[in-house]
Amino acid sequence: MATESFYETMVIDTPEAGANVAKAIEDYEKYGPYIPGPVQGVNNDPELIKQLGEKLRQNRM
Repeated sequence: MATESFYETMVIDTPEAGANVAKAIEDYEKYGPYIPGPVQGVNNDPELIKQLGEKLRQNRM
């Protein structure tokens, strides 16, 4: 068990960082907390990753 807090002050110093935090909050409010599941496999094929990302975005709309 941790004896000290591991929380640190978050510095959001770029527009991209601000947008990322806003998106994370929006996703949390819409879908709830992220709960990682078991890893089924690993693939680094850029085309497959692109297709999966497109399908994920379609399903979220």
